[in-house]
Order: sequence, then C-alpha cells, then structure tokens
Amino acid sequence: MKITDMAVLFVSIALSFALMLRIKNDNLKNAEYKSMILNRYLDTAVEDASNAMIVRGMDNKIFISREKAVEAFFTTLYVNFGIMHDEMAKDVLKAYIPVIVLIDYDGYWVYSAESYKNINGEIIQEMVWKPKKPYFHEKKGFVYLFTLDDYVKVFDTINKVFYEGRREELTSALPFDTLICDFDLFEEVRKRTIAESIKKDVNIAINKHNKYAKTYGIAYHFSPPSISDGNWQRNIEDIGILAFFQGIPVGIRGERFNSYALGAARIIRKNYYFIQQDINGIYYYHRENCPIITEKDTIYDNRRECALLGAFPCHICNP
Repeated sequence: MKITDMAVLFVSIALSFALMLRIKNDNLKNAEYKSMILNRYLDTAVEDASNAMIVRGMDNKIFISREKAVEAFFTTLYVNFGIMHDEMAKDVLKAYIPVIVLIDYDGYWVYSAESYKNINGEIIQEMVWKPKKPYFHEKKGFVYLFTLDDYVKVFDTINKVFYEGRREELTSALPFDTLICDFDLFEEVRKRTIAESIKKDVNIAINKHNKYAKTYGIAYHFSPPSISDGNWQRNIEDIGILAFFQGIPVGIRGERFNSYALGAARIIRKNYYFIQQDINGIYYYHRENCPIITEKDTIYDNRRECALLGAFPCHICNP
C-alpha cells in the first residue's frame, strides 16, 4: 500500500472516530441538559406541594393535607410538561413517580402503588396513601415514639407506665434511661430511627413499583437509589414532602433520569446551617443558600452550635 493510500485511510478512520466521539458527546450534553430541566421540574413540584400541604385553621392552627400536597405536586409537573389536558400522558408520567413520602411531625405517610379489588371484583392498580406510620424505636423494654424535635413519648412495657414530654423534662422521671439522659445519644438514635424507617418503606415501594409501571409499557427496572446516610437525615429534618422520579428517557443511548427532591415546609426548623472547611483548613458555617457551600452532609440548627465546634461565620452569606 502506498504512503498516500495509507494517509487517506488514516484520515478516513480518524474522521469517523472523531464523528463518533462528537455524536456521543452531543448525546451526553443533551442528556445532561434534559436531566437538568427534569430536576428543575421536580424541585418546583415538591416546593409547590410543600406549600400547598399546610392548611391553617382556627386560631392559626396548622393541619397537613396529603390530598392538597399530591394534587399540587402533579399539577406542577403536568403544567411543566405541557400535558395538563392530556389524560393518557398524565397517567404515563405518573408511572415514573414510584413513591412520594409526606414527612409529618410525629410520623409519615407513603404514597405508592397498591393493588386491590373494587366493588365489582376487578383488580385495580393505582397510587394510594398508606396509613400513617410513627417514628418507632424499641429497646430493653422501652418503646420510644420520636418526633422531628426533642418531644418524645416513652412507654415502659414492663411496668406499664407511659411518659411524654421534652427529652430534658423526662430525665428526672427516667434517670437510668441513657437514651433519655444523654442528649447526643438521643439525637443520634432519633435521627437514625426516622431516616431508617422512611428509607425502608421507600425501598419497598420502589421495588414493588415495577409491576405497576409495566402496565404503562415502561420497561425500566425501578430500584432504590443510592443515598448517603447524611442525605437521608437531611431529608427528614422538617415537615415536608419527599418525591422520587425515575426511568424517564433522556438520551438516545438508553440514558434514564433518576433523581429525588425534598420540599420542606420550614415549620420545625426555620434556618439550617452547614459547616465547611476552606482551602486554608479553617472551618466556616454557612446558610443553606450560600453560593460557596458544597458540603451538606450534616445539618446544624443554630449558630451557637456551629461556634461551639470551632467554626466561624461565612463572610459571603453572613449567617
């Protein structure tokens, strides 16, 4: 083969390879862009749902409406997808939402697929609200019912005695209960109990969702997402709504969207703070919306708590 022939062949192969790389790169960029748009839709939907779920009654008393929350969530998604008046498209889109969790002060509800028989004996599959579950923990003859703050109910199963109140208020009545008397241990167990309870039911709901999704021709295999313990705990620090969105195609090479979002009502905790180390090794605490914060694994409730850990206030967000 002549040198000129080899050169032509080399250029031809190089151009083909470059074209393949460009197509792949363009597809990746397109998939990333679509994923970004879908994340924006999901974030907006959960924020609207968290606002709609709060109903104020007489004397400004707060009630949680599951129906208003899920209605606002799906309405926002339908509007953003441009399918508000297309019932079939709405049903298909709904099938990409395997589970929604409404996080309340003393327990949570799960909205997921369920099968049941109607009055005509027909098998119906649809998304329904499951009964509310408490944040339940049991150890050494004691049953603890936690909340999103330090209020707790304790039942002594041996002596059949019931206690209720703020953790610190119960220390005199339960002086030998280390879980009640040790603040750090109480917070650790409380947060872990709430996170693990919700995580368990979310995983069950997502695994069961595959059968429901197949009725809409969705071949994607729904599976529990990989979420760090820190992120799980961050998602249960306040009353709000947690939604998962999986399986919708975003690329021509089989890429699928897989994400979740939290909308908090900001009733229990009005402000969040996060601590992060800068390039000089100095720790600063930041507001949630600080433009330079990148680490959000641990939440701190107030500035005093951050200062006690040796962190300084951020000079950007001025917490």
